[in-house]
Amino acid sequence: MKRFIISTLVCVAPLVSITPLAAQKSSETSTTSVDINGHRIPEGPQVSQTSSDGKTQTTETMQSINGRMVPLERVEERVVRQDSSGRVVERVVRRYDPQGNPTPAIKQTIVEQKLADGGSSVSTSTFRGDINGGMQLIEKSMTESRKSDSTETSKTVIQRPGVNGGLEAAEKIEEVMVKRPNGYESESTTYRNDGNGGFYTAVRRTDEHTQQGEQSTDNTAEYEKGPTGSLELHSQSVTNTVTRADGSQDTTVDIFGRNVPGTVDGANARLQLSERQHIEKAPGPNQTVVQTLSVQRPSVSDPGRLGAERQISQTVCKGDCNKEKKE
Repeated sequence: MKRFIISTLVCVAPLVSITPLAAQKSSETSTTSVDINGHRIPEGPQVSQTSSDGKTQTTETMQSINGRMVPLERVEERVVRQDSSGRVVERVVRRYDPQGNPTPAIKQTIVEQKLADGGSSVSTSTFRGDINGGMQLIEKSMTESRKSDSTETSKTVIQRPGVNGGLEAAEKIEEVMVKRPNGYESESTTYRNDGNGGFYTAVRRTDEHTQQGEQSTDNTAEYEKGPTGSLELHSQSVTNTVTRADGSQDTTVDIFGRNVPGTVDGANARLQLSERQHIEKAPGPNQTVVQTLSVQRPSVSDPGRLGAERQISQTVCKGDCNKEKKE
């Protein structure tokens, strides 16, 4: 029996702006998938999170082939220091194999310093455990953010061990966000080491966000290096969201790409609608939030037209579920 499964992921990334933790908070989410016949399959991931007194722990578990729940990932964060000049956070990421056995841990030390103009300087050092129980530095990043009346800019330099063992600049990321009366426009450009001491433009991402009352629209485009060496439009998404007074949301995401079933991804191929997502998020019983994901995709036999909408998954969150707020 064919199954369509979308998992809930816990994403761990360097922090550019660290939001102060409040008092005791906790949440639990569980995801069920739906097979091709519409039958619900209770085998999706479960995520629990608790935070208190400057400590946060997030655990993701999944049902193993033996039917028991085993951990996939556990993320622990601890505020080491916090004062008017900034803060220091330690984060430990523990991942597990399909049988629930731990793999070498990853540790991050994040040091944030506030700047006089309202910006910040964030240094993130990432270490990976080895078989001898030690920790090896595998990445170091430095992000400096600046703010003006309507513009925010940031520059990030990411260093990784080179062929000689020392740290070398591997990537540089420059971001600019310009605030508008009804939204903002942002652009992010990633430069990568070309191996000869220079950098080339690898990826550029643009986003235009517009807010009109209860409705918001995001138009996001991503450009990647093409066969000729110049940047080419690789993918695009348009997201329309309606937020109601009761906290419920109705979101439609149109995803455009070159890799559409039944088409050839040529150098001059134009973007085509490859998927439409419909996401319904609404308060449920017993202080829960229920999110349902349905999709439409084209078939190989008819790549120019979307097929019927099919529900893919449903995620239920209980507790402190408002984790997507933007500053």
